[in-house]
Amino acid sequence: MAKGFFKERKHYTLQNIADILYEKENADLEETRRLVGILKKYGVVKAVKRTKPEFDDLSNEDIVLTDVVDNSSDIEYVFDYVGVVMLEGHVFKCYPKYIETEDEPFEELKQVLKVIKKYNSSEQLIYLFNGEDDSRIFNRLAVALHLLEEYYADGLYTNQKEIIETNGEGEILWDKTINETFAIIQNNKPYYVELQTKNTVNNDLDYFRRLHECVLTTCSNELKSVGLLQLFDLSEVNLTQEELSDFGDDNYILHRLQSEIQSQYVTRKQNLLKTIYTYIANDKTDKDDISYSLYGTNSFNLVWEKVCAENFGSVLDTAIVDLPLYKEKTNKTETKETTLRDVIKTPRWRKSEYPMVKDPKVETLKPDLVCIYPVDDEQKDYCFGIYDAKYYCIDYQVKDNKAKISGQPGVGDVTKQYLYQLAFDDFIVKQGYRYVQNMFFCPGETADRDFGWVQMDMLHQIGDKKLENIAVVKLCASEMYDIYLENKTIDEREIGKYIPVVGIQEVENQNFAKRMLAYLTRITNASKMAEKKLEMKAERGNLIYPKQIKRELGAKIIYDAICPVASKAFYGFDPYEKETYGGMVAEDIGDSYVRCGQIADAAIEIEKIIKDLSEQELQDEKVVKVILKKCFENKEDIGSMAEGMCLEMLTEKVMELVRDLYL
Repeated sequence: MAKGFFKERKHYTLQNIADILYEKENADLEETRRLVGILKKYGVVKAVKRTKPEFDDLSNEDIVLTDVVDNSSDIEYVFDYVGVVMLEGHVFKCYPKYIETEDEPFEELKQVLKVIKKYNSSEQLIYLFNGEDDSRIFNRLAVALHLLEEYYADGLYTNQKEIIETNGEGEILWDKTINETFAIIQNNKPYYVELQTKNTVNNDLDYFRRLHECVLTTCSNELKSVGLLQLFDLSEVNLTQEELSDFGDDNYILHRLQSEIQSQYVTRKQNLLKTIYTYIANDKTDKDDISYSLYGTNSFNLVWEKVCAENFGSVLDTAIVDLPLYKEKTNKTETKETTLRDVIKTPRWRKSEYPMVKDPKVETLKPDLVCIYPVDDEQKDYCFGIYDAKYYCIDYQVKDNKAKISGQPGVGDVTKQYLYQLAFDDFIVKQGYRYVQNMFFCPGETADRDFGWVQMDMLHQIGDKKLENIAVVKLCASEMYDIYLENKTIDEREIGKYIPVVGIQEVENQNFAKRMLAYLTRITNASKMAEKKLEMKAERGNLIYPKQIKRELGAKIIYDAICPVASKAFYGFDPYEKETYGGMVAEDIGDSYVRCGQIADAAIEIEKIIKDLSEQELQDEKVVKVILKKCFENKEDIGSMAEGMCLEMLTEKVMELVRDLYL
């Protein structure tokens, strides 16, 4: 028996594989060539160009399309698989590519196999007998594992039989007792001292129970002989000395099984019998047949994505109404079933004469996971984390104070991650999430919160939107697997142990003035159209605009007048007037969302009242001042804006607009 550990996506020559498989003793190069050819046929091994970097994603250009397996200096071989492959008694143990410190990582692979099992055990190739010729691939290893695990959970197959006992605990058989035993007569009444009873017990000598014991013992011995029993963390099963031949030839055994299957109505028994039938029916007796079994996946990236999503408590499929900071007023179009996935809109195709075009293959951007967690003890401020689980081995080679990177995601992955934030940006601002994170999660043997980051200048700043650079975080894979296998979720208070400090990624457009602008959606369409028309003027002052157009300019202009005053009132400076403040961002301490709502209400009220004033009234500053005080009263969070110097500033700004646009 030959066996060995092989690293996923690592380059091997044919000689390397032979040396590992046979432990450098009597390495059979010809047999290795034959085995690699079979593995290549089934997609476990791929031939690649020697110049292809290790651990990189494989493209069609990288794969050498040849049926010839040769020890060529130009061609090397990679195992594109994580798990165990059994091929004619040879065992290939394929471990994940991020493991660097061990050449034979037994314990690590044992844990990975448990993760794969939990990820989707139903995907293992276990085909049950259905009474028809089944030409699908038979996976002997998966079936053996299934039989053993089923036995650990539910025990041996049982058929019961009825026995007659004397003075047993079962049902009393009175006819048999009266006819076959003696009674003691006392006071003209018979007393029976030997009661005949009927009891139902398991039949330990039942044919199918013994067959089950034989198959289990055979499976256990087979796995033990190739060193897999311990790898799959299974206990040895040794229940009988009987051989399969003791039960008759294969045809006789299969006939007995088929008859038993048809007579059983218990689902567990039916499935067990069908699995035993499959195991025996596919037992390879023809030496020319290839005995090939596997347990694992060639898409371990999907497993890593699942682990990260489960551990960090992804809310992508959570209803928006159940998310923190949910605001019904800003989500009038959302239903109770709407999730974060629905926030990212799909492309809309149009044809000039057919404005409504159906797209049967409609797709959109699909982030791996989104996590929302509080960043303070009072749970007032939350972070909106956009994370992508990347199964990459990113490495930095440092030399002469310079670093060279390898194994990194491609430009497509980077651009998509920026676009995820852009797609959620409006939702983040309107809901009031004060922090945002954008990260890649990569597996490693050890954790590193501050492993690195990536920036794409053309996407870092789009107009007035500043997107977060994408941080690269190394997560300890074994720790993540432990959490996943224990069905736990990382506590939101402990999340800082795994990812960078959130404070450095504060949403810049969440300063008070810009939050107010988010409420402009409440301004009427008429106001927006009027503004558009006014922007079309060529020579200001030379054209006479209809009164209606002027006055429907609306609350947005007044709103712009209020913003500087609000900044002055709440921060003590006016960022709108002095260039010396540069890119300073003002952040308030209190609940600015309430303030924003009240300011929007006040602005709309001011617009409404001003529209009804005559030109004489519009020229009177005292009238305007009274209006402003009235519109701000009963709004305790912004009432201070209509007092003292703030009122004077506000009146001056509004009068300036009135004179400029209305008079």
